[in-house]
Amino acid sequence: CQMKGEGIKELKKYLSTGKSLKVCILDNNSVEFLTWVHGSVSPEKIFSQYDIIFIPQWVWVEVCDSDNRKSYINDLEHYLKVQIIDEVDYLILVDYKEVELYYLFLYCCYNVSRLVSFIKKNILKNRPIEDLDPYEEWLSVFYEEGLDQRKLSNGRIQKKNAGEISIAVLSYILSYYYSGSIDIITIFSSDRDTYEFVSKAKEMLYRDERFKDRSNTSITFKSNDFLIYEWTRLGYIDEHNIDIFVQNYRHTRKIKFTRKKQDNSIEEQDKLIDNAAFLEMLKDSTIHLIF
Repeated sequence: CQMKGEGIKELKKYLSTGKSLKVCILDNNSVEFLTWVHGSVSPEKIFSQYDIIFIPQWVWVEVCDSDNRKSYINDLEHYLKVQIIDEVDYLILVDYKEVELYYLFLYCCYNVSRLVSFIKKNILKNRPIEDLDPYEEWLSVFYEEGLDQRKLSNGRIQKKNAGEISIAVLSYILSYYYSGSIDIITIFSSDRDTYEFVSKAKEMLYRDERFKDRSNTSITFKSNDFLIYEWTRLGYIDEHNIDIFVQNYRHTRKIKFTRKKQDNSIEEQDKLIDNAAFLEMLKDSTIHLIF
């Protein structure tokens, strides 16, 4: 199940043109949500502000478990550039800097100590970093042996966090290697793991001599809740239907947000919000949803 993207070298050229590109990376759970709301909010409205959409290969595999999701993505090609990107090609995007790519993967897994141990033991193998096996080899060891797996009813072997890690690594490749051309990197995801992988990696990259002083584009998120909040503000959802929309397409989840207080100071919250509380939040313009 593969969409034909442009050659990776052409893509690299496109990303290096020095234009101020706006990039969107899609997670499978957001694609699912977007297929549900398709009748109410058109893809054109959602994506018109972006130049290109990226979907890592491991996410694409998940997308393809559903014909609805797959055809939603295929239809997006009418509006803008959609690029399915194989993780093997990450090496070309970082100009063959294998050591740096190793650290990007390591840091994007830092939230899960078991994965960090696996990488150090089975990929670095107590050797100097310069003696790393070729990227393609250790990449396959990581995805084949490092991640928990289970068999789905359609016979596919699901790898836990494969998509989230691919998204996190890709977002940092775009952030650090193409900051001169890319203004915006927004990840559409409602998966807390994706958010945590990206956040933890940011901490690690800021501490690492290889990355800490390099210019980079910030990475932001639009969760499904963020999108509903945004669409309400933009008038994409009729206010008379908002209750039904929320009941149909949303369930209780943890939201990370800020709210401006009367003295203009900012409070931060990260808490479980049910639909009734969420409907109240939609009326509050002092709120900023982070995730």
